[in-house]
Amino acid sequence: MLKNQMKDRIAEELKKAKEAGQITTEKTRDILRDAVSAAVVETKGGVEELRPLVKDAVAAAMEGLKDVGVDARETVDGVVEGAIAGARSRGDKAVEVAMQELQKLEMRLKDEKAMLAQELREGIEGSKEAGAILPEKFKGQVLSAVTDIKLKSTELLGLTKQTVKEAVKQAIESGKDVKDTVAQIASDATERALKEGRFSADRVKGIAGKVMSGAVEAAEEAGKEVKDVAAGAFEGAQNGIASAVESVGDKTKTFLREDLAKTKKDLKSIDDLFIETTRKVARGSRGEAKDVLNDLADQAKRTTSVLGKRVIKATESATQRVKQAGMDAAKTTAEATTKAADVMAAEAKELGKRTLSVARGAVSGMLKGAKEALKKEKED
Repeated sequence: MLKNQMKDRIAEELKKAKEAGQITTEKTRDILRDAVSAAVVETKGGVEELRPLVKDAVAAAMEGLKDVGVDARETVDGVVEGAIAGARSRGDKAVEVAMQELQKLEMRLKDEKAMLAQELREGIEGSKEAGAILPEKFKGQVLSAVTDIKLKSTELLGLTKQTVKEAVKQAIESGKDVKDTVAQIASDATERALKEGRFSADRVKGIAGKVMSGAVEAAEEAGKEVKDVAAGAFEGAQNGIASAVESVGDKTKTFLREDLAKTKKDLKSIDDLFIETTRKVARGSRGEAKDVLNDLADQAKRTTSVLGKRVIKATESATQRVKQAGMDAAKTTAEATTKAADVMAAEAKELGKRTLSVARGAVSGMLKGAKEALKKEKED
């Protein structure tokens, strides 16, 4: 009954369009889209019902065009595009709603993080005020504890880069074991910041960039120890990431299977992301720092770095957790993936053929135009 109603609607709308002299590709597309979309809304089944629905809609449109005396070849693009647009209408709306909800969640997350940072600051200030009225023997201990808590929360407080910069500046001023000191500063800062939240490739990239750029800026502003600082920042950030990565393997048992799969994927990209981040910091640096960072990135690219080796170990741990989290689910996913890959391969072949055809048509058109222009030029 539903399909018949859709067919009748398509035929009726095409007839009205013909009488109004509006049979165009755009109008045909709108008619098919609206008719199929309405049918989809009424459909109680799932995706499997869409194929026969679109098939009937396209067939009905071709028949309807014939009945009103219109050459279907002129509007076939509109028929197909409209039918497919109608078929995906429910999904399009669902995705739009989901995107709106995601945007709201992202805004809420941003607000909650800002609130969390403010609550932390208030707690810190309250502790400092308490320390001020305590006996002298406790004041130092309270302030020390407060400082340690702030150090563990530099990323939340938005102080990661500035904290590293200040620490490196002081290390340069001391002039003692600058490279090793900077490496330790960078390592500690990177590891602490990464452990503040969920492990992800994006966080690694952002935090490593802040740490290395903060260190390099301190050296460039000081005008000395630039090479040692750049090398130390690279080494330290790399070690800090590696330490954080190793801790991921211990935490994976508390993750959901989907989290594990994403974590595994992120781990595999860490080494490349670190090199990419190093080059980005190099681009923003000058002279010596730029050369040192690029050289170190080149060396890391050519060899299996310390970070790379530790990432492999953590990835193996995550992989094992994924298997333990659901062998049957993994098997089902693999089968679905294989099936999807076959479909995608066939589609890619089809699209490749069409792309080649379009490209050849464009080239042919350009050649034809060039020949006609040349011919006209000779005639003139």
